[in-house]
Amino acid sequence: MNKIKPLKIVAGLSALVLIFGILFVTNAFVGNPISKAFANKSIKKYVEQNYSFLDLEVEKPVYNFKFSSYMARAKSKTSIDTKFSIYYKKGKVQRDDYDSYVLGMFNTIQRLSDEYSALAKSLIAKELGFEKNTTMVMYDKGEYEKGNKKLKLDMKFDRNLPMDAEVILRVDLKDNSIESIEKVLRDAHKVFLDNGCKFTKYGLYTEENDGMHVMVNDVTPAHIESGEFESLLKKAKNGEDADGIRVFIKGEEKK
Repeated sequence: MNKIKPLKIVAGLSALVLIFGILFVTNAFVGNPISKAFANKSIKKYVEQNYSFLDLEVEKPVYNFKFSSYMARAKSKTSIDTKFSIYYKKGKVQRDDYDSYVLGMFNTIQRLSDEYSALAKSLIAKELGFEKNTTMVMYDKGEYEKGNKKLKLDMKFDRNLPMDAEVILRVDLKDNSIESIEKVLRDAHKVFLDNGCKFTKYGLYTEENDGMHVMVNDVTPAHIESGEFESLLKKAKNGEDADGIRVFIKGEEKK
C-alpha cells in the first residue's frame, strides 16, 4: 500500500501539470474568459462613448495571440458600408479603424469591387465558357486615398462609375500559347465593351495542376486594339520591351 500512494501522488501531480499546461497553451492562443469579459465590456463602453450616433451591433471579441490583444467587429444594422474593427490591449481600447474603413471609403470601394467582380465573372462564364473562372475587378486604390468625391457611403454599384478599374481574368486555360492568351484577352475585351464595362487595365492568371502557370499584367485596351497585340505579348514573354506588358509562362506551352 505504501508503494501505491506515492504513485498516486505522482500521477496526480502529472495530471495537474498537464491541465495547467493545456490552460497555459489555450490562454496563449485564445485568451482567457476573464480578460475576454473585460475586453468585451471595455469595447462596448468605447462604442457607446464614441459611436452612439451609429446603429451598431458589436460582435464578441476575438483573441489575437500574435499581438496579445483582442479585436471586435462593429457593424451597422442599417448601413452596408459601416463596419470596422476595434482593438483592445493591456486593459483598454487602443484604437479602431472607423476613419479608414468607413470615412476613408475602403469598405465602399471594396464592396463595389466585389459587385463588379461578380458581374465580370458572370460575363466570362456565360460569353467565353469559363464556367469556373474566378475573375476579379479591382478599383485603383488611389481612388479612395485621394478622396474621390464620387464615392458615397452605401452608394449603389454602377459599372459606369468614373473610376479606374482593372480586371484580372482568372481562368483554366487548356491552351497556354501566346495565340490562345491573345484571343482570350481580346474576346474578353469585346464582351466587356458590349456590356458597358470599361477597364483601364487587363490581366490574366491561370495555374494548372500539371505545373503550367501563366501571368499576364498591365495590358491596356490600346494594346488589345492596336493590331499588334500578339506581337507585343511575344516580346513581353521574351523579356523584350513591350510597352509595359509583362508575361510569365511556366512550363511547356500547350497547343
